[in-house]
Amino acid sequence: MKKSTRPPAATADEAGHHGEDYHSHVLDALASGVLALDLDGRVVAANEAACAHLGIGPHALAPGARLEKVPRLETMAPFFEQVLKSGEPLERQELLLDTGEEDRKEIGLSAAPLMIDDAIRGVVFLFTDMTVRRKFERAAEINRQLAALGELTAGVVHELRNPMSVISAMAEILMRKLSEADERYAAAETIFREAGSVEKAISQFLGFARPYDVHPVHCTPEEIAGRATQLCSRRADKHGVNLRCEIEADLPGMQADVGRAAQALANIINNGIDAAGQGGAVSLTVRREGSEIVFEITDTGPGIQLKSGEDVFKPFFTLKEGGTGLGLAIVHRIITAHNGSVRHFNPPEGGASFEVRLPLERGALR
Repeated sequence: MKKSTRPPAATADEAGHHGEDYHSHVLDALASGVLALDLDGRVVAANEAACAHLGIGPHALAPGARLEKVPRLETMAPFFEQVLKSGEPLERQELLLDTGEEDRKEIGLSAAPLMIDDAIRGVVFLFTDMTVRRKFERAAEINRQLAALGELTAGVVHELRNPMSVISAMAEILMRKLSEADERYAAAETIFREAGSVEKAISQFLGFARPYDVHPVHCTPEEIAGRATQLCSRRADKHGVNLRCEIEADLPGMQADVGRAAQALANIINNGIDAAGQGGAVSLTVRREGSEIVFEITDTGPGIQLKSGEDVFKPFFTLKEGGTGLGLAIVHRIITAHNGSVRHFNPPEGGASFEVRLPLERGALR
């Protein structure tokens, strides 16, 4: 017969002797905050989670502390009074706590009368920090709205693509038939250029709206970097920007969608070309760090200056005049679809840098 490994049960005397400790340990084991107040609003008991959720030290919630004297606890006073007055439990309430930081804490709570000998002797609060959960819920709602907007946008821009292609083609035909000295040539050239800008925006909207499935194949980092620089070389020459590419020797093969990954890098490089301007430079360096390949793109432009809360990867956010705000959002979607990551920073020597990390094998990270 197998010997039991279960610890011996406590005797009645031991349980009685340690009952108060047991109750304390049970309360502190709870992830939700528990706070008990007497009829005068004085703290009777509070667990560790209550202190953590309220962002205050244990001494502030020591027995005897008054509700209205404890920082951030005064916001619970209306609920305390309501439960005492009605004698009924209060469920699913929410309150905002000002922590002095940029983001306020969102607390979800319920309260119930503390009954002893069939009489109300106080109020018990049960609450938890909902801040992170609410952020995820808001992000999910934003994603849902963006998905709906993407479907709508895809339908609209698809209808625009054909007429814009016709306009662009007709303008190009006119340019071929006219000499550059003809004043009508400049007008046709303007139509052709602006139609091209609209077509580019249409392509970005369509690219953002369609699902981002990637199809990884065995490839080399050199292939991805080579295709990205090839896509951008003409733009660099046109803007007078020196585009350089440095690749660490003996890099291993990897699993990636070469076309998608190169498109993501090209979007960043093109932004760097615009930022660097005539006489500037953009460099792409490729190296290995552990189980990742790092593609770092640095330009000699003015850098990226963001205000609090701004995110360059957020859809429709742009610092560039006339930009759609989708280029870097598309980059983020492509890289995360590879289980990679992308971040930006301003190097001490100036300019802006973007660091794209792709795992050697998709799914190996994150």
